[in-house]
Amino acid sequence: MSNKIQQTPEDELSPQVVIEKVLVVKDALLKNWLMLIVLPLLGFGIGYGLDFYLKTPNEYEASVVFNLGGSQSSSMGDVAGLLGLGNAPDANIFTGENFFYFVKSRPVIERNLMKEVDVNGTKMIFANFFIDSSGIKEKEWEDHPEYHNFHFTSSDIKKLDMNSRIVLNQLVVKAADATEIGPLERKSSFSQLATRMENERLSGMWVTTLLKTVEEMYTENQTQKTRRQLRLLENRRDSLGRVLGIAENRLAREMDISAQVLDPYVKVTANRSEKKSAFLQQMYYEAMGSAERMRMSLVREAPLFTEIEGIKVPLDMKSKDKTRSKIGLLAGLFIALVFTYLRTVFTPARKEIRA
Repeated sequence: MSNKIQQTPEDELSPQVVIEKVLVVKDALLKNWLMLIVLPLLGFGIGYGLDFYLKTPNEYEASVVFNLGGSQSSSMGDVAGLLGLGNAPDANIFTGENFFYFVKSRPVIERNLMKEVDVNGTKMIFANFFIDSSGIKEKEWEDHPEYHNFHFTSSDIKKLDMNSRIVLNQLVVKAADATEIGPLERKSSFSQLATRMENERLSGMWVTTLLKTVEEMYTENQTQKTRRQLRLLENRRDSLGRVLGIAENRLAREMDISAQVLDPYVKVTANRSEKKSAFLQQMYYEAMGSAERMRMSLVREAPLFTEIEGIKVPLDMKSKDKTRSKIGLLAGLFIALVFTYLRTVFTPARKEIRA
């Protein structure tokens, strides 16, 4: 009976070959241990030096988690009953990605920058505090020293000159780049507004103030039509009030005269003025009720911003230092491994050539 020798296929490695390769790798690492230590340390040292001389300021991360509640649209009884309008709802453009774009849009950022804020008990325009604390002088304006002492004197955007507009546009770009807005989680209806800035107070104030600005402008846009209708009703109420006042004064004079004069014509005129005054009074009360109902409708249409999580105190500090030293360490280790591999491969080849 002949013995059958089972041979290992060419595309597979036998255990003996695996052990031999492991031993080769071990020997290569032991022979080049000095290089495997020196090159990573050299790379770490170079990176550490770059980190030291190119040191970047730490950044403080502030975030707010909030929920945007739905608003109730005005009913047919409130709108159609008041002005004879239909109740077809307007398309809501502030949903999903549209809302996230709205938060970082130029009008919202500009309005937030031109707000008056309290910094350590001092009232100042937010844009001026942003200029002094955001690091824009050292980075974006490094080659523009003429902007270093610039400060806004008016918070009215319409009154800004061309130079102020240029500065404001640069602030808007920097602030928008530092602002992040998005859903908290895929299955959650909560949204998160966050920023990273070099100044801790600026970072916290930017997020909290921006959320209030977004709520203000969002509400103004969502209730724009109802506010116009409310102004019409209030103007109508005020007009009726003035006419009613004139009619009541006239009625009072005619009633006083009719009490002293026995002329029937005077009494007829007084009765006619009394009916007119009563009619105007009824219309005035109806206008007052319509304006009040429209005001309640305005409250119902206003969206509700609910803050779920405010900013934490103190803020989380994100350091950008020592990244170059880590990269240098990994680069040195990679070069050392490549050098070890090439030395291990080409050394036997040189020996064979010499032999």
